[in-house]
Formats: sequence, C-alpha cells, structure tokens
Amino acid sequence: MNKYYSIYRNQEYKKISDLTIEGRILDLGGSKKSGYHELIKGSHAITTANINKDFGCDIIFDMQEDFPLADEAYDAVICFSVFEHVFNFSKGFSETNRVLKKGGRFIFAVPFMYQVHGSPDDYFRYTKSAIKELLKNNNFSEFNIEELGFGLASLNFQIMGGFFPAFMRSALSKICVGFDKLLSLSSKYRKFSKRIPLGYFVVAQK
Repeated sequence: MNKYYSIYRNQEYKKISDLTIEGRILDLGGSKKSGYHELIKGSHAITTANINKDFGCDIIFDMQEDFPLADEAYDAVICFSVFEHVFNFSKGFSETNRVLKKGGRFIFAVPFMYQVHGSPDDYFRYTKSAIKELLKNNNFSEFNIEELGFGLASLNFQIMGGFFPAFMRSALSKICVGFDKLLSLSSKYRKFSKRIPLGYFVVAQK
C-alpha cells in the first residue's frame, strides 16, 4: 500500500483487499496490469474489459454501449474509479445488471471530492443519493455505500498532494490522516466529514 500516495487510492485498495469473491469476475475499465487483482481473496477468474487495447485487457468494448457478453455470465462485476470517465454512464449500470448472475455483486468505487483528471476525459462526480438512485433504477436489490476519506485535512492533502515532492507525500498523508482521526473523536467532526468524502466504495447485489 505504501507505494500509493493518494489517500483515496489507499482506502480503495484496502476495501478491495477485504473482498472475497468466488467464480467469474468481470473487471470493467480494468487491465491485466492492474495492481488490485491480487488483493481479492477467493477462487476466481478475472476477465478484464477496456475501451483501449493499449491498457492490456481480455475484451475491448465501450461501456456506453451494449456489452458483447451473455446474460448472467458473471458472479461479480468490479469497476474501480472508472465511471467518472464515462459520459453515458447509465448504460454501464444497466448492462452490468444484465451480465450478473442472480445474487451476484456489483462492486465499484467512484471519486467525489477529487481533482479533475483525464483518462482521457473526466465528466462526473456522484453523490451518495445519486448512486442509490442509479442502483435502484437498475434493479439492484441490496447495496452498501461507504464514504472514503477521513476529513478536511485528508481532503486538502488529496488536492495538494501532487504539488509536493514525491519523498514528502507519504509522511504528509500520514500526518493529515492522523489529524483527521484525532478530530474524529468529535461526533460533530465525523458528521461533517461524511459531507466531504474523497469518494465512495459500493457493494451492490442483484
């Protein structure tokens, strides 16, 4: 984890490392070089899908169109920090539900209080309320949406972290997280921090 200076990314990867998935997994927007595949526990096979063949993937297609995949073909679909780059994102949600088996899980993360970034474009930020509606409208029966981030200090580091030399980032991020954790002894600060998340980590079930 230490090689990732982004607080958001560290938390995202920690959540991924807590996952146990059995069976077939579709990784939307993923790559065979992704650093998180080995974090997922369980006996599974991962199929990577991307719009860009240069990322190194198993299948090439656009998430904004019908997936060239059979109905109920996967036990889980994962999609980490991709939906902000997809303009017609609703198709990705509906098609994900279609290719998931009954009882299968849709696991994804999206940034919220996060700087604009390419790949190649950056279009959206999703609130917790928007995520709930997208899941309900696409027939996901159960879901858990968890805030990523620790508070105001972590938010400021996320915004400013890239400005500092690489050798300073790890120490600065730990200081900011520590400061937020100290302030989080206050219930008022914890409540405030939920309003400024770096992002959300979502586990939904079909």
